[in-house]
Amino acid sequence: MPTRPPSVTVAIVLLALGSLLNVITPLIPIMGGIPAVVVYAGVVLGVLGLVGALGLWMLKRWALWLTIVVSVLNILAAAPGMLGAAPTTTLRVLATIGVVGFALVIVLAVVPSSWRAHT
Repeated sequence: MPTRPPSVTVAIVLLALGSLLNVITPLIPIMGGIPAVVVYAGVVLGVLGLVGALGLWMLKRWALWLTIVVSVLNILAAAPGMLGAAPTTTLRVLATIGVVGFALVIVLAVVPSSWRAHT
């Protein structure tokens, strides 16, 4: 089994944290004003992200692609909030953190050392 590069480990941690936040989003009281369909779509993306993080841990190629797709969808979901569609400043800041975090996951997942490690 190939060794896991540090970039993959950092990507796993960021993806797992972002995905866990997506999963618990319905329990956070500051999410008022966000349509329920958006919140529950985030929960689905969170579950898929956790599956992707587990697959990345095992260095599976399918997990690399799942991670990229989930991260892009998370960025697309959070971008409007970052650009002012979020009803509060707190939600705008959280959206910005989400966009930056998931973009970093993509970058870390596709650097050459990470790409070569996946089977």
